[in-house]
Amino acid sequence: MRHLRSALLVLAAVALAVAAPAQEPTLAWSELHDGGAALADDGYSAVVDPDGHPVIGGVRTADEFGDLLVRKLDRDSGQPLWTFVYTDPGGNDLALAEICLDHRGDVLVAGYLSACDS
Repeated sequence: MRHLRSALLVLAAVALAVAAPAQEPTLAWSELHDGGAALADDGYSAVVDPDGHPVIGGVRTADEFGDLLVRKLDRDSGQPLWTFVYTDPGGNDLALAEICLDHRGDVLVAGYLSACDS
């Protein structure tokens, strides 16, 4: 059985299982991050590590400021393996531009200040 892994970039991830190329995919699992009522949680980038685990990157809002959020999910169950959150010490909003993997499979994150007081 062939499996397709896909990330729905709303800080949600889904895995689709396809038995044969001609068949419609079926949902194997999904994982949703919801930071709370009326708070923005947006996904911007996804990669798959050498072991097939999806790594999703985006922004979560907490205390009125946007923080970078990166989460690695188990490829079979969709359960979070780890979550990393970076909050700007100056209290500025952050935005994630891209995530990628280096030759060892380490996660590299690029982002920027999306708003600041000056």
